[in-house]
Amino acid sequence: MGDAPCNHFPAFVEICHICNLPYVTNFSSSFFSWYHYYKKGEFALFKLICRDCLSTASTISMNELYTANIALSVFAMAIMLFSLRGDISQSKIRNLLCGGLYATIAICALCEWSGVQMDGTPPALIPLHIAVKTIELSLAPLIGLFAGCVIHPCPRKVVHRLLCLAGFHALLVLLSAFTGLIFYVDGQNFYHHGLLYVLYMLAYGGSMVFFLVQIWFACRAYQYTGGTQLMLATLFVLLGLMVQLFLPMVKIDWITISCGALMMSKFSSDMVLQTDGLTQLVNRLGYEHYLARLRVPATILMFDVDRFKDVNDCHGHLMGDACLRTIAGCIRRAYGNYGTCFRIGGDEFCVILTRRNAQYNTMTEIFQHLMDAARAENPVLPTVSVGCSHFNPSTDELAESLARADARMYQNKEAHR
Repeated sequence: MGDAPCNHFPAFVEICHICNLPYVTNFSSSFFSWYHYYKKGEFALFKLICRDCLSTASTISMNELYTANIALSVFAMAIMLFSLRGDISQSKIRNLLCGGLYATIAICALCEWSGVQMDGTPPALIPLHIAVKTIELSLAPLIGLFAGCVIHPCPRKVVHRLLCLAGFHALLVLLSAFTGLIFYVDGQNFYHHGLLYVLYMLAYGGSMVFFLVQIWFACRAYQYTGGTQLMLATLFVLLGLMVQLFLPMVKIDWITISCGALMMSKFSSDMVLQTDGLTQLVNRLGYEHYLARLRVPATILMFDVDRFKDVNDCHGHLMGDACLRTIAGCIRRAYGNYGTCFRIGGDEFCVILTRRNAQYNTMTEIFQHLMDAARAENPVLPTVSVGCSHFNPSTDELAESLARADARMYQNKEAHR
C-alpha cells in the first residue's frame, strides 16, 4: 500500500498532460517524486525539493511573473477602493484623495501591462496601443500628487498650481500621440521613447519630490509618531523603482507602488486615530502607545488648566474649545522641538522630553511667556498648572514617575487658588 501513489503516478501525469495542465503535471511529478525520496531521508528530500523548485521557476516566463504582479497590484487597489465605502475614520476629502490614488495606480498598471502585451502585435492594434500609453503617461505623475495630499493636507493654492502643471503635462502627452514628442509607436507596433521623454521623467520625478516633502511635513505635524514606518515604506517604493530602472526586465514597479500605498494608508489611518481632533496633539490612544514603547530617560511634564469649568459655564463651550486650542499651541511651540506633546484628557496635557539637551525650565518659562501674550489678546484664557518629574528606565518605574509629575502639578494647582 505504501508504494501505491508511485504505481499510479505515470497514468495521473499522462492525464494532466492530455488536459494541457503543465503546472499540474509538474507539481504532480514533484509530489510523487518527493513521496518516493521521503524514504531515503530528509536531506535527500530537501535536495530534491530545491531542484524541483528551481526547475519550476525556470519554466515560468518573466511575462507571466509580470502579469501576476500587475494582477496583484490591481486586486489590492480594488480592495482598498472597496474599503473606503462607509469609512468614517477620515474626512470625505481625504477619502476622495485615497480613492483617486488607488484608482490611478490600478489604471496606470493596467495600461502599462496592456502596452507591453501589444508590443509587436498586428498593426491594426496601433491606435489602441497609442491610447493606453497616452492614458498611462498622463496619469502616472498624479500618483505622487495624490499620495502627498493624502499623507498631509496641502494649501489649495499649491494644489491648484500642481494640478495646472499636471494638466499641461497631460496635454503634451496627448499631443505626443500625434507628434511623437514624448513617445511614439512605430509601424511594427512597438513602443519607443520620444525626444522629449525627459519631460515625462521630470513630471513623474517632481511628483515624487512633492510626496517626499509632504512626508517631512507629516512627520512634523504628527510629532514624528510613526514616522519611521512611513520612511521605510517610502524607501521600499524607491528601492523598487531603482530595481526597475537598472533592471528593466524585472518589472516590479507597480507591485512596490501598490505595497507602498497600502503601508501609507495604514500610517495615515493610524495617525488620524492617534491625533486629537481639537488640538491636533497626540491623543490618549497615542499617549498610551508611546508610554508602552518608552525605553529611554525622559522628563515628564503634566499640565492642567485652572478653573476650566468656569470658562465653559460663563463663556460657553466654543470659548472653552478656543482656549484649549490656544493652550495646546503654546505647549507645542514651547516643547514640540524637544519631545512629544499629548492631550490626555479634557483639560489635561502631557509632554515627554527625550532629548538630552532639553532644558525644561527654560521651555517652561517660554511657555509662560507665550501664555501671557495669548492672554493679552484673550483675557478669558485661564492659567495652567505644571508638574515635572524625571524617568530613568534603569532605576524608576514609569507609573511612579507619572504619579510624581501629577502630584507636583496638583501642588502647583493648589497654589494658584
